[in-house]
Amino acid sequence: MGDLSVLLQTRNWRGVGDYLDALPVESWDAAAYFAKGLLLAFGPVSSKNLNDAADCLETACQLDPVNRRYRNTLSELYLQLKRPALALHTATIARMHAPHDPLSGIALGKAAWFCGEHNLALRAFNEVCGQISEDKAEIIADLKVLTLPLEPFWQQACQGNRLTLVRTAARHREFLLACRRNRDFQRQYHRFQAGTPEAIEQELNEAKRPPLETRKITWVVERQGQPLGLAALVDLDIVNSRAEILIGFPDKLGFGIGLEATLLVMEFAFSKLGLSKLVSYVYGDNPLSQANTQHLGFRREGLLDSHVADPTSGERIDLYINGCLSTDFFSNARLMALAKRLLGRTLQPAPLRASKSVTSPEMLMVKIAQALTQGQEAMS
Repeated sequence: MGDLSVLLQTRNWRGVGDYLDALPVESWDAAAYFAKGLLLAFGPVSSKNLNDAADCLETACQLDPVNRRYRNTLSELYLQLKRPALALHTATIARMHAPHDPLSGIALGKAAWFCGEHNLALRAFNEVCGQISEDKAEIIADLKVLTLPLEPFWQQACQGNRLTLVRTAARHREFLLACRRNRDFQRQYHRFQAGTPEAIEQELNEAKRPPLETRKITWVVERQGQPLGLAALVDLDIVNSRAEILIGFPDKLGFGIGLEATLLVMEFAFSKLGLSKLVSYVYGDNPLSQANTQHLGFRREGLLDSHVADPTSGERIDLYINGCLSTDFFSNARLMALAKRLLGRTLQPAPLRASKSVTSPEMLMVKIAQALTQGQEAMS
């Protein structure tokens, strides 16, 4: 008949079926029920029955309650059956019995993800990062991609000594409308943004969605709770590790306000999000803004002649392209000294995030689990 574990490892479903058929049901142990559950869940289409598979795996877990493989598999099956609460309960027990097993951590994180328990998912995946060897660099990189949308910094305010960047919200509606109606400000900040109430509502609705979906994150710059200006990272490209930075204030303010706000956005991009590059586009008819941009550590990378048409006058306008690499930012002693003074802390680079195609979280979790499983099988 062959060894049952070998038959399962090689996915010899016919052999598994023959093995179980030759074994009296009354003598089945936990391993036999587990094998039957796998056969019904992952075997030939003709024999698939997920509900019966769950029954068999439940029996296996009852007979061997501390077997993490049985519970991890049952948790995955519950997810396929659209029973995420049971999946989370099962994965939690598996993790309790095997707190140092990376696969149990992945199962717990995945179940928590589907239950909307994102803080729990983040903790589980971060624990897995610390439980696998450093030579598994690709798995660690995939885990960092997976945890990126769960990081708490997306919702946290960015705090300086005088200023706070807060995520754009409904309470900023009137301020956003006032900014749009300020033609001189809008002309330099983003002259192609619509200023209608409907456009503002659309922006507020977008601000509620995850930034990695909308590919942008917007803030209102506040001082003691009062809105002063706008800030954003747009065209957020995780694959190529870059974004465009936007900063603007409708009224003239004291020295250092714009600098502090810009440093807060750059800290978010480089120290928290771990981007490699920021770009800044400046209209050719705003030489002061171009000079200020270069003073902030951006290098002029090009000038696009007659690149855009002013939506009001129709006049053709040049567009400056500026870039700042994270390595240049952190090696700029003047900017680091300014950050220490204006933000009250020393800025540190974040580990670079993955610069590769990002698949769906569900597919990424499957890929990570498969890689970990292969690693365990290779050692066994």
